[in-house]
Amino acid sequence: MRFRTIYGVFLLLVSVSLVMASSFGQAGSFLRFGASARSLAMGGAYSVVANNGEALLYNPAGLGNLEKWELTITHAQLYLDSRYEFVSFAYPVHNIGNFGLAIADMGASQFDGRDEFNRVTGDFGIHDLAVIAGYGRWVWGRRMRVGGSLKYWMSSVGDSSASGFGGVDVGIVSKELMRKFRVSLAIQNIAALDVGGDKLPMTIRAGVGYRAMRPLYITADVEMAGKGMKPRVGAEYRLGKIITLRAGYNFTEVTFGLGLALDRLASSFKGMGRPILDYGGAAMNPAGNDFVRFSLTFRGAERYKLSDLMSQTDPCANLTQYEGMLDKDGLIGAKANLLFGDCYFRSEYKDAPLSANPNFKDAYDYFREGYIGKFGKNWTQEIMATEGSNLVFSQRTHYMFAEAAMQTKGITEDTKKLIQDLIFVGGDSAQYDIRLEYDLAYTYENLGYLDSAKATYEKIAGREDLERPIRPIAMYRLAYLLRESDPDSAITLLDNLVRNFSWGFYDENREIISYPMFPKYKDNIIADDALLLMGDIYSAKGGPDNLKKAVLAYLDIMMFYPDAEKHILLSAYENCAAAYESLGMNDEASAMRTRMENL
Repeated sequence: MRFRTIYGVFLLLVSVSLVMASSFGQAGSFLRFGASARSLAMGGAYSVVANNGEALLYNPAGLGNLEKWELTITHAQLYLDSRYEFVSFAYPVHNIGNFGLAIADMGASQFDGRDEFNRVTGDFGIHDLAVIAGYGRWVWGRRMRVGGSLKYWMSSVGDSSASGFGGVDVGIVSKELMRKFRVSLAIQNIAALDVGGDKLPMTIRAGVGYRAMRPLYITADVEMAGKGMKPRVGAEYRLGKIITLRAGYNFTEVTFGLGLALDRLASSFKGMGRPILDYGGAAMNPAGNDFVRFSLTFRGAERYKLSDLMSQTDPCANLTQYEGMLDKDGLIGAKANLLFGDCYFRSEYKDAPLSANPNFKDAYDYFREGYIGKFGKNWTQEIMATEGSNLVFSQRTHYMFAEAAMQTKGITEDTKKLIQDLIFVGGDSAQYDIRLEYDLAYTYENLGYLDSAKATYEKIAGREDLERPIRPIAMYRLAYLLRESDPDSAITLLDNLVRNFSWGFYDENREIISYPMFPKYKDNIIADDALLLMGDIYSAKGGPDNLKKAVLAYLDIMMFYPDAEKHILLSAYENCAAAYESLGMNDEASAMRTRMENL
């Protein structure tokens, strides 16, 4: 329901904007021209994305997510002799908030001046400049960012000029909702004063962002100024670590662009403030194309250290603050990705209902980036050789990565090698070693390495100190593999399983444990599966005594597990009827099939 509601809001913003789109033609239109090449390339749908000084043009609350100081310089050469310049600087002050200052400047020169008699009086220019100062920070337990700003506006035409207070901007930006959506709202130019006969119109800007996949982010903005409304949509796709592709549409022109992480492109840039070069352009608007806009952004040192990431007690509630660390190299970038992967994984197996089908695609992408993306093809050796890696990687993240790969990529030779490598790397403790061992055994089984699978399952089944559900599931899988070659040992395992694990799997808080990688056990009960397999083994052995034991196993399912999954119950009724027939008890067999039809 929440997904449909937010998705509906996203579509509503776009559809309403399409109907009501109109040209503004109002005072201060240069402030709606955009901040940087990145914002232009995304069609100006930027209010949920901006998190540095650029946010002062869109929503000052965006400053709240600033991690380090950032300086952005933008130049755009427009039609004729006009040009646009934008400079912003933002600085975070730990535990206080983040401050920003921006200057937006648009002008044109070399217009022919004439008097009332149409005589040439010389050239003149038109010039608009705004200075904006703002502040933003997280509030409400990092559930929301808020911010505000003040602006001063100066305008001149030839020798005539005017200046004055341009108003107050206030805004909010949500954290990530369901780890996919973000919404923002800003009210701009509140209490603006008249400047030379013009007044900046009060503007409302609403935005929605949606992370369609790990590298792709889609945005939509609606900007309402006076009686006009302007829609904007945009998208950004990260192509590896160096290049970012962008596109947008503001219902006037198609926009496009790219970004280059210069410090990743060449090591010589690393000591120059980690620069990013952005390019943006537009087409299909002959009256005002903006073909050439470049921005250069310099950033300061990291604000957060690895210890900040390690100290969070509930990182899943505050994931937004770690977004900027996802692309960092080394352990900081790895830890940020592992936090995201952990939260996405848990949302699929712990927070979701037992009946839900898990989708670990997002979790897999984050885990893969945390391991292989950050440390390369030789990631096993690199991780083991990196000091402090045992604080970041653990058997817990290992098994999540392994099971996300099993569900997303399927069980293949590559999956088997990945699990073996994860076991080899190790981690902070051996707490989850056995889960990785089980994942490897299950992979062996599905790939046909049955002897290896049996040996590993047997090792796990013999560990009486293990917590459920790993041991009982391993006992079941081992019994399944032994059902034909060693039926007596299989029955012993299943009998032990039924006696000791009759009522499902729970953690120390008596909460149900889900094991979503294997949907056969998602009903939280394995004893019904064990009884069905036990009955089938007895039936296969044949003879009156074994057939009677088979009937008892099937009847136990009907009596003690009437809410078992339907396919289990159907198999129990059908196999029980067949056993009755083999015993010559045809009336009982007929009654059993009648009950089966009424299920």
